[in-house]
Amino acid sequence: MSHPNHLRDKEQLRLKTLLARSPELTAATTHVRTFATVMTNREGERLRGWIADVCADQQCGLASFAAGLITDLDAVVFGMSTEWSSGPVEGRVNDLKALKRSMFRRAKLPLLRKRLLLIAASRRP
Repeated sequence: MSHPNHLRDKEQLRLKTLLARSPELTAATTHVRTFATVMTNREGERLRGWIADVCADQQCGLASFAAGLITDLDAVVFGMSTEWSSGPVEGRVNDLKALKRSMFRRAKLPLLRKRLLLIAASRRP
């Protein structure tokens, strides 16, 4: 996927044609772009207004997503407002789970530990 401003002329024309044919798609595109801006610029305080706009717009089809954000809104707003990220930790947990699944009942703890350390070392910049 590319940012809409980085599309080639032919792709921009195709996008404009699609959006002209469907008001629902136009509404969804507008809301998704706003959400992307909120995330990219870490403007979590704008999220409540975005959710209200999406829930009020019956055309866009994003109401269930917005309602899901409401269930833990404080955490979502905080996550979208700060530079802190749990991405590296989640990546390590994902590595561990994948390794565990691939070696299930085939290896004891020392070999699993060694393989996990090798994976972690290979992922360092």
